Amino acid sequence: MKQLRIVYDTGELGQNARPIRRRTALVTSDEATAQNCEQIVQLLDSLTKYTALEAHMVIVEQVY
Repeated sequence: MKQLRIVYDTGELGQNARPIRRRTALVTSDEATAQNCEQIVQLLDSLTKYTALEAHMVIVEQVY
């Protein structure tokens, strides 16, 4: 199974004047490529008020 994990900047500051970040994870198909994931991030970035800071395609493997 693959996941796309995205970190967003909300544009807000929390206590101590540190930026507030939001994280999300989406399950993708096993055939998803890095280019597919980049397109998904760009699409989601255009649909939200937050700014995508980073994204990672993660391969998850069950071991037990």
